[in-house]
Amino acid sequence: MKLLKIFPGLLGTVTALWASVAVSDTAPVTAFVEKTMVTSDSLRGGCMAALSEDPAAVLPACKSTWVTFSCDGTYTDPVRAYRMLDQAQLALATGLAVQVTINDSKMHDGYCFASRIKVVTE
Repeated sequence: MKLLKIFPGLLGTVTALWASVAVSDTAPVTAFVEKTMVTSDSLRGGCMAALSEDPAAVLPACKSTWVTFSCDGTYTDPVRAYRMLDQAQLALATGLAVQVTINDSKMHDGYCFASRIKVVTE
């Protein structure tokens, strides 16, 4: 009986906590890579790619067509980030499209983090 009296209060607390948590979004974007960039410092995560489609169309918090791979190691380890940059450069060199998963809760200077990139051959 005591458990039944406690449960409604606990449920209300959990619901209130859940509602206060900021919800981030991820979204896939299929596009062509138009440019890549690598910096010698951690500016904008150290490496980026400009896409032919604007990520802001699906995630309005994203600043522009540029996405960061976080080569400075903030959101993934640098080796993995540079491998994602390699995929972007491969797509740029071959003219193939990519599918990129964008995350708007992880940003460098307002540029959204690309957590996944896949070169599309079809």
